[in-house]
Amino acid sequence: MQPSDTSTSLTSSTSSTSFLAHLYLDAVLPALAELSAHDAPLRAAASGSRSFALTLSVRHVGLCHLAFTPEGLISAVSQPNPLRLWFPSAGQFLRTVTNRPALTLPVAGWSQLPQVRRFSAAGARLEALLNTRADSHLALHAWANLLIGIRAVTTWLRHHPADRARFPSGVLVFACPAFPTPIHLNLATLTSGTGEPAAPVTTRVTFADLATVLAELDRTLDAPAALGLGTLRIEGHLPLAENLGLLMLKAGELLKQRR
Repeated sequence: MQPSDTSTSLTSSTSSTSFLAHLYLDAVLPALAELSAHDAPLRAAASGSRSFALTLSVRHVGLCHLAFTPEGLISAVSQPNPLRLWFPSAGQFLRTVTNRPALTLPVAGWSQLPQVRRFSAAGARLEALLNTRADSHLALHAWANLLIGIRAVTTWLRHHPADRARFPSGVLVFACPAFPTPIHLNLATLTSGTGEPAAPVTTRVTFADLATVLAELDRTLDAPAALGLGTLRIEGHLPLAENLGLLMLKAGELLKQRR
């Protein structure tokens, strides 16, 4: 899955602070919902005495809704009377999510303010999963990075109609025996999720092991050799997987620069 030349304008246009904020709101933070179902330390970090709802609102960018159960399960849905944290700019929001001092204004749901530590703790666990390759969570590390990379592709294509017009429609599935569940992407609806999709699959990418996934994430995978050895298997429309690789890797590089 080596990058192709689907888009030539990625680096310049995606370097904006606003787009990075979109990536966090649409791709990174909602991934907490999928991860909480599979990672006990994340649930422990996000648990509390009662349910907790949070809305992150970034001026001129958008919103992200998160809801926490007492047991620490997280969903990316809107709930009544959430704690609403308002950020006056994309830059201030990015400072917050990368653990730097920033201006954050609670503008609603004041009674839930003591619960915000659960969001901070969940974010710290997510950061650890994404950035470290400990044996205890290596499978989740690979799965989470791939999941966020795929979600970032949908964000990119929503904001860049010209690239979306050049991208064929289709449903892709990414699987590995070590993953807790496959990841799917629907390019027609620009939606992604976990598990097998309801729509017919156009392309299925199967990694034989975590080493192959990590090589793909690190951009060191020799795809022709992996295909020949059987450590990488692509069934269906091969160019679709190749073109997706460019957008996914570029978005991943941008996010890593902010961590």
